[in-house]
Amino acid sequence: MAEPAVRRLALLGGESSGKTTLARALAGALHTSWVPEYGRQRWEELRETLSLAELVAVARTQVDWEDGHAARAAAAGRGWIVCDTTPLTTLQYALHDHGQAPPELHALAARPYHLTVLCEPDFDFVQDGCRRDDAFRRAQHAWTLQRLAAQGVVPLAVRGSVAERVRAVRAALDALGATLPLSAAPAG
Repeated sequence: MAEPAVRRLALLGGESSGKTTLARALAGALHTSWVPEYGRQRWEELRETLSLAELVAVARTQVDWEDGHAARAAAAGRGWIVCDTTPLTTLQYALHDHGQAPPELHALAARPYHLTVLCEPDFDFVQDGCRRDDAFRRAQHAWTLQRLAAQGVVPLAVRGSVAERVRAVRAALDALGATLPLSAAPAG
């Protein structure tokens, strides 16, 4: 099977764990684009708990946005895109808010990524009017760890300042030999 033209780097973690800040910083450091979190945008538009049908639509849109960013990054010769969340987070909200999730959402939540980064909740919780609370953030973190383990995914846990987190991700990418666009990566 051929290598994908662009690899996807996923950022996961609870609310207020620094995902969006890290997505922006990594996109700059890697000279690529980042895929915003559609679920948050949709929640801000509606300002209500999203229905199961809406959550499936959120996950589909997130994947469509990732694919669109990947196509543009490939055309520009970039090897990575940074995804500020994945459908796994959408699944978590469905299960938390509704106690269930449709099979399609479970399937979308199993979408593989080339590197999964888990942002530790190692700084004070920041309430921005959209988030729940620190207890929910910690529960999200624990749930994400458990679900990733069930999927056989070992995430790169990052903590500390934005600069420390960027350095940790870059070191992981360097270890993979993957910071260059794939077309320019050494064979092997």
